[in-house]
Amino acid sequence: MSKKILIIDDDDLVRNLIRFYLEHGQYRAITAGSGSAGIDLYQTEQPDLIILDIAMPEMSGFEVATCIRRIEREEQRPYTPIVLLTAYARSFFLSASSESGIDSYLTKPISPEQLLHHIDGFLGERAAPRR
Repeated sequence: MSKKILIIDDDDLVRNLIRFYLEHGQYRAITAGSGSAGIDLYQTEQPDLIILDIAMPEMSGFEVATCIRRIEREEQRPYTPIVLLTAYARSFFLSASSESGIDSYLTKPISPEQLLHHIDGFLGERAAPRR
């Protein structure tokens, strides 16, 4: 069974593009267009990894990550890696990422190869891409 990845991003285009990349790489992708919807999906779907945008209305990616880490502790859930996908690569954002429980970050724009290689590092080998 393929690993399940939750994409949380308020931009439809980005969400669909990342989902396409992941599905081409043999991962199962589920998506949420807001932080609160992402937290709901995290609780019901139990993804193997989360890809998270930083700049979203309602809740920032940092707030979402902090909430997910709290749920993991309080409900004794397994640890879920969180990868921040952002256009912001400044040192402030990187330190805030660490404080929020974010495991790593990637900067936009990103190629399918870069994304899949990074995710493979967390989730292990994947099946060969579809041809």
